[in-house]
Amino acid sequence: MELSAAYRFCPRCGRPRQPNAVDRPFRCQACHYTSFFGPVTAVGAVITNEKGQVLLIERARDPGKGLLGMPGGFIDQNETAEFAVRREILEEVGISVGDLSYLMTAPNRYVYQGIVNPVIDIFFYSKVASGQAIQAESSEVSAWIWTDLSTVILDRIAFRSNRLALEKFMQLS
Repeated sequence: MELSAAYRFCPRCGRPRQPNAVDRPFRCQACHYTSFFGPVTAVGAVITNEKGQVLLIERARDPGKGLLGMPGGFIDQNETAEFAVRREILEEVGISVGDLSYLMTAPNRYVYQGIVNPVIDIFFYSKVASGQAIQAESSEVSAWIWTDLSTVILDRIAFRSNRLALEKFMQLS
């Protein structure tokens, strides 16, 4: 279900949505509350080791359970994208990275509890500081690999936005 269709009632006044109302933006006829259903923001990191291999995680939960992705997640309120990506890397795989370089942004769609949420993903790349051991958070990461990027690997990526970022990173390398 698209996010706009989930708005059956106005979140401000509770009035039912008008029949045949347009999906975007949501405008309540009673109190004039408006929602444009803008995307939430997430971050992802292409992390390389001293051999130039990329760290990929196997997702432990949906969406994309069992598929590959990169460490990352949603930006919390009052966080910068840079802080959020460092926090997510530490939470998911227990490592710290060096300097972050901006890679790209890409739109994404994240299905959560049956509702499609629009997302804008911000991607960075960085190198892992040497001597760190991966300590995967089992509720989010079922496995991890250091790998060279190939079509076989890219075909196992959970989100199109992640694949686009990895393809762009390959062009830089």
